[in-house]
Amino acid sequence: MSEHRNFTRVAFDADTSVSQGNHKWPVELIDVSLNGVLFKQPEVWNIHPGNPLVISIHLADRTHIKMEARLVHITPKFVGCKCIHIDLDSITLLKRLIELNVGSDEFLERELTALISEHGED
Repeated sequence: MSEHRNFTRVAFDADTSVSQGNHKWPVELIDVSLNGVLFKQPEVWNIHPGNPLVISIHLADRTHIKMEARLVHITPKFVGCKCIHIDLDSITLLKRLIELNVGSDEFLERELTALISEHGED
């Protein structure tokens, strides 16, 4: 069975946290794309799957990428979330991070176009 992904995933190691309401959990980031994140499931956490999560990826220069996401899949080891909202500063940082790792502006522009098409003009 092969998987078809619309967005390139970039392996990235950064201090990352997931929060929901008043609860916050540190997580180990596996990869990130323009459309979401994959992280290792924390040993102890109690999320409400229907409620949005806030993902914060802390970068070395004291900036951070922050996105509101929804849970799309979960296994005993991994959690996949899809971005449902991201602010302009965060998407700019995320685009730059992916740009540095993909190495192709044309490829990245195609992904940004796909992202905009998928989300409409919210």
